[in-house]
Amino acid sequence: MAFPRLTLRDAKRPGAGLPTRADVAVFVGLVARTALPVPASIVEALTKAGWAGPKGFTRRPPEQIAALLDVPVAVEGWAAFEALYAWNQRLVEDGAPFTIPTRLGLAVRSFFAEGGAKAWIVRTGDPLPLITRGDPVAAAAAKRLLIAWPRGAGPADAAQRVALIPGLGGEGEASAPATWHGVEHIWGIDDAAMLLLPDLPELLSPAPEPITELPVPPPLAEDWKDCAPPAPGFVIEPRRARPAVAAPRLDRAGYRAWAHAVRAVLDKLGAPRGPAHRRDIMLIASLPLPSLALGAVPDRTEAWPLALLDEPGVWLHIPGDPPTDVSLFEPAAIASARLQLAWPWVETAASGNLPEGVEGGEGVLAGVIARTALAMGAFRSAGGSPLPSVRRLWPELGSSDLERGLPGNRSSWMGDRLSLIGIQRGSFTLLSDATTSADIGWRSGGTSRLIGIILRAARWLGDDRLFEASGPALWGAMRQDVEAFLEQLRQAGALTGSRPADAYEVRCDATTMTQADIDQGRTIVRIAVNPAQPIAWITVTLAMGGDSGALAQAA
Repeated sequence: MAFPRLTLRDAKRPGAGLPTRADVAVFVGLVARTALPVPASIVEALTKAGWAGPKGFTRRPPEQIAALLDVPVAVEGWAAFEALYAWNQRLVEDGAPFTIPTRLGLAVRSFFAEGGAKAWIVRTGDPLPLITRGDPVAAAAAKRLLIAWPRGAGPADAAQRVALIPGLGGEGEASAPATWHGVEHIWGIDDAAMLLLPDLPELLSPAPEPITELPVPPPLAEDWKDCAPPAPGFVIEPRRARPAVAAPRLDRAGYRAWAHAVRAVLDKLGAPRGPAHRRDIMLIASLPLPSLALGAVPDRTEAWPLALLDEPGVWLHIPGDPPTDVSLFEPAAIASARLQLAWPWVETAASGNLPEGVEGGEGVLAGVIARTALAMGAFRSAGGSPLPSVRRLWPELGSSDLERGLPGNRSSWMGDRLSLIGIQRGSFTLLSDATTSADIGWRSGGTSRLIGIILRAARWLGDDRLFEASGPALWGAMRQDVEAFLEQLRQAGALTGSRPADAYEVRCDATTMTQADIDQGRTIVRIAVNPAQPIAWITVTLAMGGDSGALAQAA
């Protein structure tokens, strides 16, 4: 007879993986491995995918599999992640006993805390110590080297690492999985909808600046009396203080490098055709904190970051890049319907020991998007959703700054181009679910996620008919499959239109393909949809006076 006891376990959340959903996130970055061996279930999954085992074109060495280095690993829940990765074992300084959480670990923790159900982890190596003694320029260069390095010029421990963004746009071939490294694994994760690189701002920042400590008043005299003799060998554990250095902060040159890295990732995802076509993926990032140095960024950037993002000339000209007067908010830079920037940074229960006690908001944003997708549909706006894991915002944003936009329909308010975290009715809330797109029709995050759903579903439907002969029979079947899927979206409220003809149009016939396409067995389906746009603001004007009473006009 079993020993009587009560065991409480978290119920497994609904599985994520259908192409019609948009709640699965991929995290790429720096985190150490735990001492536990890799579970047999993960080895089996990696073997099935071709990354492990005695054979396979994409096979990684056994020691790399044991380290879970440069292989995609699926985790469903925080406990599964914590068992595999030493997320809170980053050294504050070489030789010092204290450790702090990693940026990637905090982002994953916030993702699951806010409602995420499934994540993929691509480990690129161990994190560097927060503080490195010696030349600060060399320390900053060592960090940037982890993003990408030229052949034969990698870090000293290059055998235990891979680049975060190989080649910053080059390197891996989308049709050759054996060449994939770091962020390039996104090409092969079919159910992925979001991509996060939480280490990027810190890897591009200079060596952390010391924070001037406030003067401390002299302590009062203490007179303690022992209530019991101390236990033999008992030693009081030293109190751990937050590192007295600033959080990662960038000047104009740093923002330029960050923007080029973001653009490189978007370009890897945005090939118009072929296996690299992952325009269904949303890149979720936190907007880096601005430098506090005088003149390093426009005045009041911390309170109103649109000042920096729209400043002409920040995206400076280098060979192959746009002219010098282009700002970061232009399509040539980072303005994209597939990019969401979280602002401001946040404090959570696990980030208190980090510099300034804050982490980037990308994990929180991805988590609330996943929660909304699971509960109401990915096409719904996550704006207005509560954020229970957030404890503090940095910087704190004033109402006048929030309401201030940019002229010429470039932004009606700060949350028109940024996914803002703020306070409503005394609770931390996602104020806006927005992309950085320059096109006002693509600024709703839900609209971009809806298109991602359609792209993934179309690819999924096409895979089922991959070996059928291209001809009128296949074209008609594909049209019916896509129309049936779009009708489900219309009935769920994702598309606007009282009848199907008003909500979507699907064509797959001789007019959508050239004779060369038909001869090569290529089938092209053209889809037009009318997405349902969320209402961001409702303005009500009250006119009081006279015998007419109160007149209300909504805009």
